[in-house]
Amino acid sequence: MRDIGVITPHFVPAQGSGVAPATYLNGPGKVVQVAAQGQLPRVVEDADDTFVQIELPGPQRLFVRENEEQFFERVRARMKKQPDGGRVIFPEQQPVSRETYKPRSWPSRNVLVEPSYVCHGRLFFEQPNFERVGYDLGVLQPALCLGVFYYDAALLPYHIWSDLRVRYECNAGKCLPGDQAPFLIPRERFSVTGLLGQSGTMIGLGFLFP
Repeated sequence: MRDIGVITPHFVPAQGSGVAPATYLNGPGKVVQVAAQGQLPRVVEDADDTFVQIELPGPQRLFVRENEEQFFERVRARMKKQPDGGRVIFPEQQPVSRETYKPRSWPSRNVLVEPSYVCHGRLFFEQPNFERVGYDLGVLQPALCLGVFYYDAALLPYHIWSDLRVRYECNAGKCLPGDQAPFLIPRERFSVTGLLGQSGTMIGLGFLFP
């Protein structure tokens, strides 16, 4: 006996066992009735095996493109070829709505998005090691901060006239307050415009305060 195929909707009453045995398709044109446990199966009748596919499907069947209605019609046509001419009833699908679709016509709104960085003017008296990073040198801290302030005040014209094209600064790329960062020693960059501005300021102060 070969492998049992697809179960068909045929049921034949068993004689003397009180069990309704099922009938199975077992190869082309054969229907096998299995009665109670322990009994041998017997052939009941010949049947059309068009609905049962015992061969591997090919590409034309695997990649067939059909809509839902075509699929239903194909299943109905196959069931009509069965010996009992069985009917296939598919559930009716109720539409969600019969109203005409109306697209949403909401008025446009402006959305305010805050950036994750801040741009500001140039800071000429900033001390990032002490103010941003938070380094503390103990008793030397006040004297060192005062010395850095006097240094920035003396070279203020040089810093103002340096980098004339860059009139703003941003905190993008800088460490956040409280982050662990190395102690950076500031270094002056050479600037021709800064040197001219510093020289002009010193000459002007010499004429004003001889």
